[in-house]
Amino acid sequence: MKCTGKEIIERLRKTYKRDPKEYVAYDVWMNFKDPFKVLIATLLSQNSTDKGTYKAFYTLEEKIGVTPDNLIKSSLEDIASCIRNIGIYRIKAERIKELAKIIKEKYNGDLNKILDKEPKEAREELLSLPGIGEKTADVVLLTCKGYPYFPVDTHIKRISQRLGIASGSYEQISASLMRLFDPKDYLEAHHLLIAHGRNVCKAKNPLCEKCILNDCCEYYSRINKNKPDNNS
Repeated sequence: MKCTGKEIIERLRKTYKRDPKEYVAYDVWMNFKDPFKVLIATLLSQNSTDKGTYKAFYTLEEKIGVTPDNLIKSSLEDIASCIRNIGIYRIKAERIKELAKIIKEKYNGDLNKILDKEPKEAREELLSLPGIGEKTADVVLLTCKGYPYFPVDTHIKRISQRLGIASGSYEQISASLMRLFDPKDYLEAHHLLIAHGRNVCKAKNPLCEKCILNDCCEYYSRINKNKPDNNS
């Protein structure tokens, strides 16, 4: 890794403007300050596009209301109908119904009863819920509480591997990013790296020549090294 976390985030700040509407969980948090809604929005984002997730969440909010009570009272068919524009919507509808019931029965409808615990305990308890994996738990913990976790999506995984920050499991990449960046910058760095992955460091045909991090990047060094020398 050729650049520090401080160098990376400073360059990204100059390049991208953070629009909450580009990050569904963050947008939901800024609008409602309700961790249950953030949890459902993040669950909806699994294997779905950002645009699709945004539409699905706000349709669900408008037609049913994303609260444990409202979701428990609603039929599975009505929930599925609200989110049918995203992937595996029937499975997600079942998960949403199941989560609403658990949060209501075990925590009296208040997800803060989990989030107000110590970070490690809160994370373990979130991970025990059906359909909640590491990324979803970390998004909720970081977005709603500022707990020191670094969610890793497909964009961040790809950028981390190309820059030479880390490769391997979710936990290995997340831990490397937490060492690289200052904890106070985790949420901002998470968003900025996603923006960079969407706009420049794409899965196919990355725009390496215009990348503001290409001098930091092992992938860029490698492909330049392998380019034929036109002068020879």
